[in-house]
Amino acid sequence: MIALIISGYTSLCLGGSAYITNQGDNTVSVIDTNTNQVISTIKVGLKPVGVAVSAINHRAYISNVDGQSISVIDTVKNKLINTYVIKGSPVGLTLSPDNKTLYVADWTDDRIYVMDAISMKIQNEIKNGKAPAGIVISSDGKKLYIANRDSNDIAVIDTDNRQTSSRIAVGKHPFGLALNKNGTELYVVNVISNSISVINTTSLKSEIIHVGEHPYCVTPSKDGLFLFVTNTQDDSVSVISLAQKQSIATIKVGEVPEGISTDELTGNIYVANWASNQVSVIDGQTQKLITQIKTGDKSRSFGQFILPSSPK
Repeated sequence: MIALIISGYTSLCLGGSAYITNQGDNTVSVIDTNTNQVISTIKVGLKPVGVAVSAINHRAYISNVDGQSISVIDTVKNKLINTYVIKGSPVGLTLSPDNKTLYVADWTDDRIYVMDAISMKIQNEIKNGKAPAGIVISSDGKKLYIANRDSNDIAVIDTDNRQTSSRIAVGKHPFGLALNKNGTELYVVNVISNSISVINTTSLKSEIIHVGEHPYCVTPSKDGLFLFVTNTQDDSVSVISLAQKQSIATIKVGEVPEGISTDELTGNIYVANWASNQVSVIDGQTQKLITQIKTGDKSRSFGQFILPSSPK
Protein backbone atom coordinates (compact mmCIF):
# COMPACT_ATOMS: atom_id res chain seq x y z
CA MET A 1 0.00 0.00 0.00
CA ILE A 2 1.69 3.12 -1.23
CA ALA A 3 -0.73 5.88 -0.23
CA LEU A 4 -1.18 6.05 3.56
CA ILE A 5 -4.29 7.47 5.22
CA ILE A 6 -3.27 10.14 7.75
CA SER A 7 -6.73 11.56 8.42
CA GLY A 8 -6.93 13.85 11.40
CA TYR A 9 -3.21 14.28 12.00
CA THR A 10 -0.88 17.22 11.58
CA SER A 11 2.80 17.32 12.35
CA LEU A 12 5.67 19.76 12.43
CA CYS A 13 8.10 16.94 11.64
CA LEU A 14 9.01 16.14 8.07
CA GLY A 15 9.54 12.42 8.34
CA GLY A 16 8.25 9.50 10.32
CA SER A 17 9.38 6.02 11.32
CA ALA A 18 10.65 3.11 9.24
CA TYR A 19 10.01 -0.38 10.62
CA ILE A 20 12.76 -2.74 9.46
CA THR A 21 12.37 -6.51 9.91
CA ASN A 22 15.62 -8.28 10.79
CA GLN A 23 15.35 -11.98 9.96
CA GLY A 24 18.66 -12.97 11.49
CA ASP A 25 17.92 -11.83 15.05
CA ASN A 26 14.09 -11.82 15.10
CA THR A 27 13.79 -8.10 15.71
CA VAL A 28 12.42 -4.92 14.18
CA SER A 29 14.64 -1.83 14.01
CA VAL A 30 12.74 1.46 14.19
CA ILE A 31 14.39 4.30 12.27
CA ASP A 32 13.47 7.95 12.85
CA THR A 33 13.39 9.26 9.28
CA ASN A 34 14.00 12.83 10.48
CA THR A 35 17.41 11.92 11.90
CA ASN A 36 18.04 8.60 10.09
CA GLN A 37 18.93 7.00 13.41
CA VAL A 38 17.70 3.73 14.93
CA ILE A 39 15.61 4.75 17.95
CA SER A 40 14.32 1.35 19.07
CA THR A 41 14.86 -2.39 18.58
CA ILE A 42 11.85 -4.63 19.23
CA LYS A 43 11.80 -8.41 19.62
CA VAL A 44 9.14 -10.09 17.50
CA GLY A 45 8.48 -13.63 16.19
CA LEU A 46 10.71 -16.07 14.34
CA LYS A 47 12.13 -14.85 11.00
CA PRO A 48 10.17 -11.60 10.50
CA VAL A 49 9.63 -10.62 6.87
CA GLY A 50 6.61 -8.51 5.95
CA VAL A 51 5.45 -5.14 7.25
CA ALA A 52 2.25 -3.10 7.09
CA VAL A 53 1.82 0.13 9.04
CA SER A 54 -1.25 2.07 10.17
CA ALA A 55 -1.31 5.72 11.27
CA ILE A 56 -4.97 5.28 12.23
CA ASN A 57 -4.47 2.22 14.44
CA HIS A 58 -0.99 3.29 15.66
CA ARG A 59 0.19 -0.19 14.72
CA ALA A 60 2.93 -1.92 12.76
CA TYR A 61 2.04 -5.45 11.69
CA ILE A 62 4.92 -7.91 11.19
CA SER A 63 4.72 -11.32 9.48
CA ASN A 64 6.97 -13.98 11.04
CA VAL A 65 7.40 -16.56 8.29
CA ASP A 66 9.04 -19.32 10.38
CA GLY A 67 7.15 -18.41 13.56
CA GLN A 68 3.78 -18.89 11.84
CA SER A 69 2.60 -15.71 13.47
CA ILE A 70 1.87 -12.00 13.19
CA SER A 71 3.47 -9.58 15.67
CA VAL A 72 1.74 -6.26 16.38
CA ILE A 73 3.73 -3.23 17.54
CA ASP A 74 2.35 -0.12 19.23
CA THR A 75 3.92 2.65 17.11
CA VAL A 76 3.41 5.35 19.75
CA LYS A 77 5.38 3.50 22.43
CA ASN A 78 7.37 1.30 19.99
CA LYS A 79 6.56 -1.72 22.14
CA LEU A 80 5.33 -5.17 21.19
CA ILE A 81 1.60 -5.55 21.90
CA ASN A 82 1.30 -9.25 21.13
CA THR A 83 2.24 -12.02 18.73
CA TYR A 84 -0.68 -13.93 17.21
CA VAL A 85 -0.15 -17.52 16.04
CA ILE A 86 -1.68 -18.55 12.71
CA LYS A 87 -1.25 -21.62 10.52
CA GLY A 88 1.04 -21.50 7.52
CA SER A 89 3.88 -19.16 6.59
CA PRO A 90 2.81 -15.49 6.43
CA VAL A 91 4.79 -13.24 4.10
CA GLY A 92 3.07 -10.27 2.44
CA LEU A 93 0.74 -7.96 4.38
CA THR A 94 -1.56 -5.10 3.46
CA LEU A 95 -4.31 -3.11 5.17
CA SER A 96 -7.70 -2.07 3.84
CA PRO A 97 -8.01 1.71 3.27
CA ASP A 98 -10.13 2.08 6.41
CA ASN A 99 -7.43 0.17 8.33
CA LYS A 100 -10.01 -2.25 9.76
CA THR A 101 -8.88 -5.34 7.85
CA LEU A 102 -5.45 -6.93 7.55
CA TYR A 103 -4.78 -9.21 4.58
CA VAL A 104 -2.04 -11.82 5.04
CA ALA A 105 -0.46 -13.89 2.26
CA ASP A 106 0.21 -17.45 3.45
CA TRP A 107 3.14 -18.63 1.36
CA THR A 108 2.97 -22.37 2.01
CA ASP A 109 -0.77 -23.03 2.00
CA ASP A 110 -1.69 -20.85 -0.98
CA ARG A 111 -4.25 -18.68 0.76
CA ILE A 112 -4.94 -15.16 1.97
CA TYR A 113 -6.06 -14.65 5.54
CA VAL A 114 -8.62 -11.89 6.16
CA MET A 115 -8.10 -10.63 9.72
CA ASP A 116 -9.64 -7.99 11.94
CA ALA A 117 -6.82 -5.44 12.32
CA ILE A 118 -7.64 -4.72 15.98
CA SER A 119 -8.74 -8.04 17.49
CA MET A 120 -6.48 -9.99 15.07
CA LYS A 121 -9.16 -12.65 14.70
CA ILE A 122 -9.30 -14.47 11.36
CA GLN A 123 -12.55 -13.58 9.60
CA ASN A 124 -12.15 -15.44 6.31
CA GLU A 125 -9.71 -17.20 3.99
CA ILE A 126 -9.29 -16.67 0.26
CA LYS A 127 -7.86 -19.51 -1.81
CA ASN A 128 -5.33 -18.30 -4.29
CA GLY A 129 -2.57 -19.27 -6.72
CA LYS A 130 0.70 -20.95 -5.74
CA ALA A 131 3.02 -19.30 -3.19
CA PRO A 132 1.36 -15.87 -2.76
CA ALA A 133 3.90 -13.22 -1.79
CA GLY A 134 3.36 -9.53 -2.50
CA ILE A 135 -0.10 -8.12 -1.81
CA VAL A 136 -1.61 -4.64 -2.28
CA ILE A 137 -5.13 -3.20 -2.28
CA SER A 138 -6.86 -0.52 -4.33
CA SER A 139 -7.59 2.85 -2.70
CA ASP A 140 -11.33 2.09 -2.63
CA GLY A 141 -10.66 -1.29 -1.00
CA LYS A 142 -12.57 -3.22 -3.65
CA LYS A 143 -9.71 -5.02 -5.39
CA LEU A 144 -6.89 -7.02 -3.85
CA TYR A 145 -3.85 -7.75 -6.02
CA ILE A 146 -1.74 -10.80 -5.18
CA ALA A 147 1.58 -11.91 -6.68
CA ASN A 148 1.56 -15.70 -7.02
CA ARG A 149 5.23 -16.55 -7.31
CA ASP A 150 4.90 -20.16 -8.44
CA SER A 151 1.89 -19.53 -10.68
CA ASN A 152 3.67 -16.67 -12.50
CA ASP A 153 0.58 -14.49 -12.37
CA ILE A 154 -1.30 -11.79 -10.49
CA ALA A 155 -4.68 -12.63 -8.96
CA VAL A 156 -7.24 -9.84 -8.77
CA ILE A 157 -9.66 -10.51 -5.91
CA ASP A 158 -13.05 -8.84 -5.46
CA THR A 159 -13.03 -8.08 -1.72
CA ASP A 160 -16.84 -7.98 -1.48
CA ASN A 161 -17.32 -11.62 -2.46
CA ARG A 162 -13.72 -12.78 -1.99
CA GLN A 163 -13.69 -14.26 -5.49
CA THR A 164 -10.97 -14.06 -8.15
CA SER A 165 -12.11 -11.69 -10.89
CA SER A 166 -9.00 -11.96 -13.08
CA ARG A 167 -5.65 -13.70 -13.41
CA ILE A 168 -2.94 -11.72 -15.20
CA ALA A 169 0.09 -13.54 -16.61
CA VAL A 170 3.39 -11.78 -15.85
CA GLY A 171 7.07 -12.74 -15.82
CA LYS A 172 8.70 -15.58 -13.92
CA HIS A 173 8.40 -15.52 -10.12
CA PRO A 174 6.45 -12.29 -9.42
CA PHE A 175 7.14 -11.12 -5.89
CA GLY A 176 7.03 -7.44 -4.86
CA LEU A 177 4.03 -5.26 -5.80
CA ALA A 178 3.08 -1.59 -5.70
CA LEU A 179 0.25 0.61 -6.97
CA ASN A 180 0.51 4.21 -8.13
CA LYS A 181 -1.40 6.77 -6.09
CA ASN A 182 -4.54 6.87 -8.23
CA GLY A 183 -4.57 3.10 -8.64
CA THR A 184 -4.41 3.12 -12.43
CA GLU A 185 -1.16 1.17 -12.62
CA LEU A 186 0.11 -1.90 -10.82
CA TYR A 187 3.87 -2.56 -10.70
CA VAL A 188 5.04 -6.18 -10.46
CA VAL A 189 8.60 -7.37 -9.85
CA ASN A 190 9.46 -10.51 -11.85
CA VAL A 191 12.44 -11.99 -10.00
CA ILE A 192 13.73 -14.60 -12.45
CA SER A 193 12.82 -12.57 -15.54
CA ASN A 194 14.83 -9.55 -14.30
CA SER A 195 11.94 -7.25 -15.17
CA ILE A 196 8.99 -5.16 -14.03
CA SER A 197 5.47 -5.61 -15.39
CA VAL A 198 3.50 -2.35 -15.59
CA ILE A 199 -0.20 -3.29 -15.64
CA ASN A 200 -3.09 -1.00 -16.50
CA THR A 201 -5.63 -1.86 -13.80
CA THR A 202 -8.60 -1.10 -16.09
CA SER A 203 -7.61 -2.86 -19.31
CA LEU A 204 -5.28 -5.35 -17.53
CA LYS A 205 -2.80 -4.90 -20.37
CA SER A 206 0.86 -4.88 -19.38
CA GLU A 207 4.28 -3.69 -20.50
CA ILE A 208 7.66 -5.13 -19.55
CA ILE A 209 10.62 -3.03 -18.39
CA HIS A 210 13.99 -4.70 -17.82
CA VAL A 211 15.94 -3.98 -14.64
CA GLY A 212 18.96 -5.48 -12.84
CA GLU A 213 19.75 -8.99 -11.67
CA HIS A 214 17.21 -10.78 -9.49
CA PRO A 215 14.93 -7.84 -8.60
CA TYR A 216 12.82 -8.10 -5.48
CA CYS A 217 10.67 -5.06 -4.57
CA VAL A 218 9.47 -1.79 -6.10
CA THR A 219 8.26 1.61 -4.88
CA PRO A 220 7.07 4.68 -6.84
CA SER A 221 8.67 8.06 -6.19
CA LYS A 222 6.70 10.64 -4.23
CA ASP A 223 5.84 12.52 -7.44
CA GLY A 224 4.85 9.28 -9.19
CA LEU A 225 7.19 9.86 -12.13
CA PHE A 226 9.74 7.15 -11.31
CA LEU A 227 9.99 3.65 -9.94
CA PHE A 228 12.80 2.42 -7.69
CA VAL A 229 13.52 -1.31 -7.87
CA THR A 230 15.88 -3.36 -5.68
CA ASN A 231 18.24 -5.72 -7.53
CA THR A 232 19.40 -8.34 -5.04
CA GLN A 233 22.25 -9.78 -7.10
CA ASP A 234 23.58 -6.42 -8.32
CA ASP A 235 23.56 -4.67 -4.91
CA SER A 236 21.76 -1.85 -6.63
CA VAL A 237 18.51 0.02 -7.18
CA SER A 238 17.23 0.62 -10.71
CA VAL A 239 15.53 3.96 -11.41
CA ILE A 240 12.78 3.67 -14.01
CA SER A 241 11.26 6.61 -15.86
CA LEU A 242 7.56 5.86 -16.28
CA ALA A 243 7.35 8.41 -19.10
CA GLN A 244 10.14 6.66 -21.02
CA LYS A 245 9.19 3.16 -19.80
CA GLN A 246 12.85 2.26 -19.25
CA SER A 247 15.59 2.20 -16.65
CA ILE A 248 17.52 5.50 -16.66
CA ALA A 249 19.93 5.07 -13.74
CA THR A 250 21.40 2.55 -11.30
CA ILE A 251 22.23 3.43 -7.70
CA LYS A 252 24.67 1.31 -5.70
CA VAL A 253 23.39 0.49 -2.22
CA GLY A 254 24.20 -2.18 0.38
CA GLU A 255 24.55 -5.91 -0.16
CA VAL A 256 21.47 -7.87 -1.32
CA PRO A 257 18.88 -5.06 -1.21
CA GLU A 258 15.36 -6.40 -0.72
CA GLY A 259 12.57 -4.25 0.80
CA ILE A 260 12.14 -0.70 -0.48
CA SER A 261 9.71 2.04 0.51
CA THR A 262 9.12 5.76 -0.09
CA ASP A 263 8.73 8.27 2.73
CA GLU A 264 5.69 10.13 1.40
CA LEU A 265 6.56 13.26 3.41
CA THR A 266 10.26 13.69 2.63
CA GLY A 267 10.34 11.82 -0.68
CA ASN A 268 13.38 9.82 0.43
CA ILE A 269 13.68 6.15 -0.53
CA TYR A 270 14.62 3.57 2.12
CA VAL A 271 16.22 0.25 1.14
CA ALA A 272 16.70 -2.74 3.47
CA ASN A 273 19.96 -4.58 2.68
CA TRP A 274 19.77 -8.22 3.75
CA ALA A 275 23.45 -9.18 3.55
CA SER A 276 25.06 -5.98 4.88
CA ASN A 277 22.62 -5.51 7.80
CA GLN A 278 21.81 -1.91 6.99
CA VAL A 279 19.33 0.46 5.39
CA SER A 280 20.36 2.71 2.50
CA VAL A 281 18.68 6.11 2.15
CA ILE A 282 18.29 7.62 -1.32
CA ASP A 283 17.28 11.20 -2.10
CA GLY A 284 14.16 10.76 -4.23
CA GLN A 285 14.79 13.96 -6.20
CA THR A 286 18.52 13.80 -6.91
CA GLN A 287 18.45 9.97 -6.98
CA LYS A 288 21.71 9.92 -5.01
CA LEU A 289 22.65 7.85 -1.96
CA ILE A 290 22.39 9.96 1.21
CA THR A 291 23.51 7.60 3.97
CA GLN A 292 23.66 4.02 5.26
CA ILE A 293 22.06 3.11 8.61
CA LYS A 294 23.22 0.12 10.64
CA THR A 295 20.28 -2.10 11.60
CA GLY A 296 19.87 -5.71 12.77
CA ASP A 297 20.91 -9.02 11.24
CA LYS A 298 19.47 -9.80 7.77
CA SER A 299 17.28 -6.74 7.23
CA ARG A 300 14.44 -7.42 4.80
CA SER A 301 11.26 -5.30 5.28
CA PHE A 302 8.90 -6.68 2.64
CA GLY A 303 6.01 -4.24 2.13
CA GLN A 304 5.11 -0.64 2.99
CA PHE A 305 7.22 -0.07 6.11
CA ILE A 306 7.31 3.72 6.61
CA LEU A 307 4.81 5.34 8.97
CA PRO A 308 4.43 9.14 8.69
CA SER A 309 4.97 11.17 11.82
CA SER A 310 1.97 11.90 14.05
CA PRO A 311 1.53 13.48 17.48
CA LYS A 312 2.52 11.27 20.40
